[in-house]
Amino acid sequence: MATLNEHISARNDADLLARFVAAAEIAGIDNPQWWAEQHRGELVAAKIGDTTCADVHAYAVATYQPTPRPGANPAAVTDNQIMAAVKAVQEKQATE
Repeated sequence: MATLNEHISARNDADLLARFVAAAEIAGIDNPQWWAEQHRGELVAAKIGDTTCADVHAYAVATYQPTPRPGANPAAVTDNQIMAAVKAVQEKQATE
């Protein structure tokens, strides 16, 4: 489980946010930029299998070598993990 600082780091990663926006666009969410910004904390904390985007982002930060940055690295936080986080938050909203 990501620490609070790791959660903050993932939540504030501009590269990761851009990828959440792209995933929201692909998912057909209205106003994807606003949606991703409003839900970025939930997105990095959403359970995706047995992990979260914050967890894999923390690992990427810990093993970071100067290129690419963790949030921009699709090998660290995969596109599938980002899409799963968007889906998890979207489904949670549908039941509220």
